[in-house]
Amino acid sequence: MHIHITLSPATMLLEFISVLLLFFALRKWAYPPVLQAMKERQNHIRSEIEQAERLRAEAQAMKAELEAEIRNTRARAEEALARARRQASEEGQALLEQARQESKRIIAEAQAAVRAEEEAAMRRMRQHIVDLAMEVAERLMRERLDQDTDRRLVAELIDRVEVPQ
Repeated sequence: MHIHITLSPATMLLEFISVLLLFFALRKWAYPPVLQAMKERQNHIRSEIEQAERLRAEAQAMKAELEAEIRNTRARAEEALARARRQASEEGQALLEQARQESKRIIAEAQAAVRAEEEAAMRRMRQHIVDLAMEVAERLMRERLDQDTDRRLVAELIDRVEVPQ
């Protein structure tokens, strides 16, 4: 069974005009809002990425600052240890035992101070990272994206912020 359909030139012309009218109507009224929405979405995503980059740079700067602070604290502790050792050797045999005890105390205090400084620096760094993560999460909740985008943005933040152990 074979069906043969013929279209008259008038029907074809009418169909062609209908398609053209539909095309121009879509182009005038449907495409601009869709294109505008896509552009706004693109700008929003670009803004979020730039903000995440700024936050990552701030976190890295703070990390570098805290590491420098830790190095300075260690240098001061080592200097204090060296000073204590020199004093002990200069005081002679009679004061040697007393100097050893004092040196041990200074070492313990310096080590405790270094540990306390390191822990405080790490707490500040962790708190800053938590603050950054909370800010990103808050933005994600305000500007609700889809789950895949949420996960990708959080994963990118985690990848960019290194936390020393």
